[in-house]
Amino acid sequence: MNPLILVVDDEPDVEALFRQQFRRDLREARFTMDFARSGAQALEIVAEAEASLILILSDVNMPGMSGLDLLLKARQARPDVPVIMITAYGDPETLRETIAIR
Repeated sequence: MNPLILVVDDEPDVEALFRQQFRRDLREARFTMDFARSGAQALEIVAEAEASLILILSDVNMPGMSGLDLLLKARQARPDVPVIMITAYGDPETLRETIAIR
């Protein structure tokens, strides 16, 4: 079972960008990537992924469940899996909230 990296972002072009950036690693099966368009979909994948999930990369600003809400729930479900938050619109308050959740 290959290690799994989960990318969570509501923007449809993000998947293509990640697949392009990691094309060699994916082709050589160093790991697999799964993509979720929402926090709710990501939590379903987290629940099903079991031991293969090694990393979650999540956008902060998403409709519905924010990346920060996802971070809290993912930490509860899988405290062993690191979560890296990604945003194009960083602000000091979001940074403080993210650090507080860690």
